[in-house]
Amino acid sequence: MSITDRDEVKKVFQYPILEAIARRRSRRFPQGCSLPSCAIQYASEQPSVPLNDLEMAILCWSGAGITGSITGDLSTKSAGSSFGTWVGKATPYPTNVHNTKLFFTNDNGTFVYDPKKATKPVEIETEADREKIMTYYKEDCLKVMDERVEFVPKALLGAMHWNTNQPGTTVFIPVVDQLEEYINFLLNIFAPEGYGYKLYDDIKGQSAGLQEWIDTGKLKGPNVPLSSFEYNVLLANLAPAYLMLENIHLVAEAMGLGSVLFSGYTGQVMLGITPLSKGLGFRFQTGKDGKPNPVGLDGVFEAYCPPYYNSIDEAIDTFIEKKYGSGGHLVPEYKGVRPFKDWQAIQPELEKPSKLSIEQVKSFCNYVYETYGRIPATYDTKVLPVWLQAHHLDIDFYDKHFTKEIVTEAQRHHMQLWHK
Repeated sequence: MSITDRDEVKKVFQYPILEAIARRRSRRFPQGCSLPSCAIQYASEQPSVPLNDLEMAILCWSGAGITGSITGDLSTKSAGSSFGTWVGKATPYPTNVHNTKLFFTNDNGTFVYDPKKATKPVEIETEADREKIMTYYKEDCLKVMDERVEFVPKALLGAMHWNTNQPGTTVFIPVVDQLEEYINFLLNIFAPEGYGYKLYDDIKGQSAGLQEWIDTGKLKGPNVPLSSFEYNVLLANLAPAYLMLENIHLVAEAMGLGSVLFSGYTGQVMLGITPLSKGLGFRFQTGKDGKPNPVGLDGVFEAYCPPYYNSIDEAIDTFIEKKYGSGGHLVPEYKGVRPFKDWQAIQPELEKPSKLSIEQVKSFCNYVYETYGRIPATYDTKVLPVWLQAHHLDIDFYDKHFTKEIVTEAQRHHMQLWHK
């Protein structure tokens, strides 16, 4: 049966967004689990039931799925060139650089969900278009491990170990590449109509590779310390991970699933760069501070820096080619989805960075990498700030210990509707 004909899909698309916000809660007790000795101790008498493909497809799409094109309504003479792509996703990204990938782990293994193509400005426009949600899930999920992600020892998860990553549960894991938007932002601020920041290294108390252009007056913007610049890029780049999971949280509420958001212990452990856990198996480099810095999952999610490139210059050239080269979205021959009616009138104003701008970006990035043995200098290249678990609730547990309002009607009827 097509998903467009299924009652559960119609109901979740009709679920009021404000109702989902009002009802959203962390509900932590999955089927098949046991809560250890306490005032609300309970052992589930129901077997664990994994999320089915339809549930997974909708949750993945709500966090990281294709929605069509972005609006792109900025001046084409300046900021218009900053967009990383015209393709829009379910959650926003700084300058629409899709630098966060959604990993998930469940009974079937560990995967990354990463659809890339849009066919029209509003991708899910009609009921028939909803079938694409399942297509994305089937065609754009790559298995990266045959097993679940190995979580940290019980002592480090403490009170949450009893229900976390247990059979039947699915854990959604957004991983952020901090470097791609870092480079993109630098290209914008050093552009002829950019901010012209005079970036300096306040940590080492010295110039940050830009002194010749500061001395000649070719950078005329404010003095900006390296630590402040990186902190602001970090904050902006963390947003997609949180927004991605909040979308999944709200849609899980509408579907009648349990879900809970986690943070508070190091994402480095889940990435797999500590002795505590195999995690996702990310590669790391050791910076000059002696600390491991995750830079990528080989062949899946690689950063624009060594060891994936021979040099910082080569990495930046590759990023520029991806965006402005023959296959990029800013060239006259671009045929992909875009928001504009008259591409031939718009495109000429979307300029490639000048030779000077590229030289300044390379000089600054080389300074950071050579000085600190990592880029960015003050935080990891790949970051895992937050994660979310979704599961089927044991309603009997809630009926025994909680007021009736804690469980919604969607949750009470979920198994009957979604697993009939």
